[in-house]
Amino acid sequence: MKLHPRALLPVLQSRLSKWPVTVLTGSRQTGKTTLVRDLLPGGDQGAFIYISLDDPDERIRLAGDPVRRLNHGNRLVILDEIQKQPNLLDAVKLLVDRNQGHRFLLLGSSQILLLRQLRETLAGRSTLLELWPMALSEKVEGRIVPRCNLDFIWEQGEHALKQIAQKPPSAEYGRTWRALADDLLLWGGYPKLEQLPEEDRHVWLKDFRRTYLERDLSDLGSVSDLDQFALSQNLFAARTAQLLSYSEVSRELGVAVNTVKRYLRFLEISYQAYLLRPLLLSVSSRLVKAPKLYWTDTGIARLLSERNSINDGSLYETAVLSELIKWSSWQTNPPAIHFFRTRAGLEVDFIIYSNRGFIAIEAKASSKAHRQDARSINDLIEKSRLPDMAKDAFCIGLVITQDREVKPLTPLVWSIPFWQLFGPETIIGDGP
Repeated sequence: MKLHPRALLPVLQSRLSKWPVTVLTGSRQTGKTTLVRDLLPGGDQGAFIYISLDDPDERIRLAGDPVRRLNHGNRLVILDEIQKQPNLLDAVKLLVDRNQGHRFLLLGSSQILLLRQLRETLAGRSTLLELWPMALSEKVEGRIVPRCNLDFIWEQGEHALKQIAQKPPSAEYGRTWRALADDLLLWGGYPKLEQLPEEDRHVWLKDFRRTYLERDLSDLGSVSDLDQFALSQNLFAARTAQLLSYSEVSRELGVAVNTVKRYLRFLEISYQAYLLRPLLLSVSSRLVKAPKLYWTDTGIARLLSERNSINDGSLYETAVLSELIKWSSWQTNPPAIHFFRTRAGLEVDFIIYSNRGFIAIEAKASSKAHRQDARSINDLIEKSRLPDMAKDAFCIGLVITQDREVKPLTPLVWSIPFWQLFGPETIIGDGP
């Protein structure tokens, strides 16, 4: 089995050193258990205690005297699948409140029940992290935590782009990472898929969906018609990268708008769907205020929407959003991510911004970028002022394509290949 480093690891280690309780959530099969058992340092030296609540015997043992069995002094205690036994949170709270150096790492694949319990029991004592499916930059082997080129660009702006353009990677490196990027675009980032031949991947994705419906929705206990909910997933996936209209989905599904909202909320809190909010420069009615809907994994989106090509514009844009939210999850101070659209037609797919700068991004599934692809970004940068930004903030634009080189399109906008933006930082080496 290949062991891939996860870029969230340094953030996780930092939180563990500062908080008595750290909660790591994410969709099923994203690699949470592998991250803490195989990648978190110290496990082979007994630095932490790992307890899987998937094991019914463990649940029985802990139920009898949870405070005593969870009391391991200052050793980190990891409780995997904590939503299986949420009453243990009372024992965790009691031990933490004794202020004797107790530390806990709680893993759960269901926000649905877990976050409600955390708010009620561990408010002020816990910090939350999310692990998404594998990012492109994580498709290296070993234990070295990767940095991607987007990290470098976010830190240094146009200077980073010039360096990347001046030092193109080797042809072999380019072929390797283009192939890995194509695989990610087609199949998504769930680690298990990497171990399977292509003919078995469709089966795994279908089983994943079925398992999600049977297990997570039994936790929810709020969906009476699973077939109807399954159909709603197909309708949502068909609209990935589009402005969301609840009433449109409601008409097609034949249910009330509130039911559609409830279904989508279930998909959000189980990490299957993501609502990208618009950037509102003011309260002006000229700006579109509806969110855009995205599926979080291109493999699942492709299965549900019955699309087959990596050249599909909506799926390509979905892949870019997926990589952006993964990248954001391992930032110490995550920037905001939005889209921008006016009713007059000015649209930019993604805007990453903080008070120190912003990057405006257009996703183009084409093999080449052209000067006209930069028009919307140029208009946004020249005509708009983003809120709460420093006077010396940088502003650059990126057009992400399937091209093979990094190049300027205008003085403000650069073209960069998907694989080179989201792959490992190329200016520090020539191979994966």
